[in-house]
Formats: sequence, structure tokens, C-alpha cells
Amino acid sequence: MMVENQARSVRQRQSGGRASSRTVVLPLVILVIFMDMTVYSLVIPVLPSYIRLLGADAVMIGIIFGMYSAMMFLFSVPMGMLSDRVGRRPVLLAGMVLLAVSTVVFGFATTVSSLIAARIIQGISAAATWSAGLALLADTYDRTELGEKMGVTMSAMGVGMVIGPVAGGYLYEHVGYALTFVVPSVAAGLVAFMILILPLGLHPPPSRRSAALLPESGRLHLALYAAAVVAVAATYGIIEPYLPVYLADSFASSPVVVGLVLGLLALVGVVAQPFAGRLSDRYGGHILVTVGLSLSGIALALVMAMPDLLLVAVAVSLMGITLSLALIPTMPLIADLYRGEGAQGIAFGIYNTFFSVGLAVGPFAGALLTGLLLPRTLFLFHAAFLAVTGVFGFFMLRNAHFRRGGRSAGSSEGLTTPPEDAPRI
Repeated sequence: MMVENQARSVRQRQSGGRASSRTVVLPLVILVIFMDMTVYSLVIPVLPSYIRLLGADAVMIGIIFGMYSAMMFLFSVPMGMLSDRVGRRPVLLAGMVLLAVSTVVFGFATTVSSLIAARIIQGISAAATWSAGLALLADTYDRTELGEKMGVTMSAMGVGMVIGPVAGGYLYEHVGYALTFVVPSVAAGLVAFMILILPLGLHPPPSRRSAALLPESGRLHLALYAAAVVAVAATYGIIEPYLPVYLADSFASSPVVVGLVLGLLALVGVVAQPFAGRLSDRYGGHILVTVGLSLSGIALALVMAMPDLLLVAVAVSLMGITLSLALIPTMPLIADLYRGEGAQGIAFGIYNTFFSVGLAVGPFAGALLTGLLLPRTLFLFHAAFLAVTGVFGFFMLRNAHFRRGGRSAGSSEGLTTPPEDAPRI
């Protein structure tokens, strides 16, 4: 009887620990992602003018801003692998500490080289927090609910992107350059303290072996999911610099109007992403990803076809929905490929790497093609690319599904949902 009581007590404590960690993990990861994106976008209205005061030109402005994505590309997979080896908490903590440090360096930078160093540190911080944070969600939630949690978390990214520039401009005008960065550095330090003290669940021993970079099965699926992530990220990468040019040329839109249209895209995405994740949990993500890509191509073509600005805004809002449908389901799908291998850090390191590739490819491809094409033609080419990618992905995934005997990637060997009493990281 005593042994049974002790066993029951252990199970209750484990169950209580899991419930406690589930209560803590989602808000904490949301806060981490929100903090990262707020600081990332906070510099947008502030740095260009300050960099010019230091004697730098437009090329140097581009280099400084591009360092963030470059560091995300280089460090996402290593940080994910590190979180698989040592646990999520140390990597998350290091990411927030680095974010606080980079923000202080921004605030007290007096040379262009120190600004570059600050942006490099900020990019490494993002690689750590995004890879470990999303992996922590995948550790905590199974495939029946992970899509919705990922959608809610990505909504925090959108909110941070909206709040950051507003906060940066306001602080810069009212408290000056240095304090504009000191304030968020203190906030990042507080988040780091929360990561240190809050319960994140049960911790298995660190892995003694390095997991393979690619999953043992489902590599074709991974390639298709990665292509979808790159396509969506490239769409955002093209829209941000070139849609304002199109709107100004075609409708004589003022900067305020352009900002409202882009803000509408972000706002609709914030609302649509949890919904897209919930659909993914309920119906599976393969169809949503491919249909979302094709619908995004149609929506982008509609943006170019609309004869007045109001209809353009409606079509842009539609893109906020379709891009969410294409992107959010890829996250639980990629997590599922690595679920049986104890390598969620690698999974989301790969996700972040391909997203950063898309963000870089979009503007660079646009820069190369704008010398040959009008912005409208550029967008129509990209719309066709999205639609074709969606259709191609649909047939490739369907063929792979049939070759596996009617099973999806998530139901293949080694990819089953872990039992409820599996340890959490």
C-alpha cells in the first residue's frame, strides 16, 4: 500500500509539473518572441538617421540591417543543436542576455563598427531564442495542438513588428537616442530573469550524441516544407520594399497610406495565424500549405489587378490570410519529422534558416529584376511562382503519401506522438 501511495504521489507531481509547465511555457515563449521582434523593429525609424550622423552611406545602412538575417542564417541550426544537447532553458537565457547586451551596445555606439557589432549580437540572440523557444513549444505540446500554439506565437511576432517602430520613434523623440535602447535592454533583462526562475517542465539528461541534421525518414517532405517556408518568406521580403514603390507609382499613395496598407497585412496575419494553426491541428497541414501557397499567388495577382486603392487593401488583407495558411502548418509538420529523434532544436533551427534565406532572397531577387521589370511585372512573376509551387507541392506530397502506403509523414515510423508521460525539456 505504501509503495502504491508513493507511486501515485510521484505521478501526481509529474502531472502537476506538466500542467504547470504548459501554463508557463506558451506565455513565456510568446513574450520572448515578442521581445525579440520589438527590439528588431525598434531600430527601423531610429538607426538610419543616426548612422548618417556617423558619416555612413546608404550601403552601410543596408549592411547593418542585413547582419541580423545573416546571423540568423549562420547560427540557427547550431543554436538548435546546442539546445538539444544542453536543454532549452540555457539557450533561451543566453539569447535574452545577448539581446539585452546588443541593445545596450546600440544605445552607446559611437562608431559604425560598434553598430555592426550590435546587430551581429542581436542576430545571434535571435537564432538562440527562436530555435530554442519554438523547440520548447514542440517539446511541451503534441501534434493535436501544436499548430494553434505556433500560430499564437507567430502572432506575437506580428504584434512586435507593429509596436517596435512606434515605440522606437516615440522614445527617440522624447528621451533621446541612448535611452531609446536602454529601456528595452532592461525589459530584455527582466525576461531573462523570468526564464531563469520559471518552471519549464521535467528535464531529461542532456543528449550524449549529436542528432543527425536530416531526419531518418520524410526527407522529401522536409524539402517541400522548406520550399514553402522560403516561398512565404520571400513574398514578405519582396512586398516590404517593392509594394510601397508600386503603390506610389500606380496610385500616388503617400507614406502614411503605404504604412496603413502594410500594417493591414500584418494585422490580418496576427488574427489569421492562430486560426491557420487550429485548422492544421484539426485537418492536417499538407493540404493547407499547398493550397495556401496557390491562393497566395492568386491574391498577389489580385493586388496587381485591382483598379483602386481600396480594392488593393482588400486583396492585401486576403494575402494576410493565405500566407498564414501556407506558413503556420509547416511548423508542426517539421516538428513531426523530428519528434521521434529528440531533435526539435535542429527542426526549428532548420525552419529559421530557411525563413532567413527567403527574407534575403526576396529583396535581392527583386533588386536584380527591377532593372529589367516594372514592379507590377515583378509581382506577377512572383504570383505565378507561388501558384506553381503550391500545385507542384500538392502533387509531390500526394505521390509521397501513396508511396508510403497511404500514410502521411506524421504517421510514419518514428514519428508517432509521444505518450503523455514523456519527459519535457
